[in-house]
Amino acid sequence: MKKFIFVIVTVIMICVLGVTLAGCNNATPTQKLLSNSRAWTSDVTDETLEYDVIYKSATEDQVRGEMKVNVKSYNGEKVTIGDWSLDNAVGYVATTELTMENGDVKKTTAFFTTTIQVRYAQCSQTISGVSSGYTAEYKNEKCYYKTTEGDSVSEGEIKVGDFNESPFIDNAILYQVARCLPESVSSFTFDVPDVTLGETQSVTMSSSRSSTTVVKGADEAQTEYVCYYVYISLNRTFPGSGESLKCAIASTPYPSADDPRINNLIVQIAEGDTLYTLKNATYAE
Repeated sequence: MKKFIFVIVTVIMICVLGVTLAGCNNATPTQKLLSNSRAWTSDVTDETLEYDVIYKSATEDQVRGEMKVNVKSYNGEKVTIGDWSLDNAVGYVATTELTMENGDVKKTTAFFTTTIQVRYAQCSQTISGVSSGYTAEYKNEKCYYKTTEGDSVSEGEIKVGDFNESPFIDNAILYQVARCLPESVSSFTFDVPDVTLGETQSVTMSSSRSSTTVVKGADEAQTEYVCYYVYISLNRTFPGSGESLKCAIASTPYPSADDPRINNLIVQIAEGDTLYTLKNATYAE
């Protein structure tokens, strides 16, 4: 069986593919800008994006698959993810599910607030027959995490500090954060917990909306989207930052400016040898 080297939203973590409104008033400029430019501006959000996935296209190691991403808003309801729950939640739950034709699967779920602060994230995956996962709860200026691989379980905590002073993100919402980069700022740097090292690393997201290109969707009509790119780079000197992740985001709302159901629609993601291309986007009322 061919092995699929899975890299979705794993910039740092070994297993890794909102915040109350009151917090906006005390947020630093980065948090305010992210909140003000977030893709989900309505009180009710329930969007589902489906992607065609190709690993090592047109080679003997090619593996195909599908990825589904859902973002749903919560406006005072209770949120439950696994063993974690939050009453009167205001924010968004993002769920990503990947299924490859060789049997590899992965699912991540995370809750983040309207200031784009992650509160909880979890992941489970089976790659080449090996199951692993993680959970991460963000509270008291720390990330409390648990990782599993087969029968092995480890726990720990990583200091992340005060979000209002130094913004941090989780890999599970990496691309959702990319959708929130404001047009007025070319780049942002975020701390990201690394559960393999028990410390934080950092990533820089950069973009320029003035530079666009046409990207074709994976739907039957090969719909064309005018997109700008967001580049995501890991900041480290050893063993090196590696190749940046590249995310193509539609410059105009979907399906149209007159009917803007989905903003900052991700059309394509390039992660090394793996390419994710949009094939369907829906929005539930």
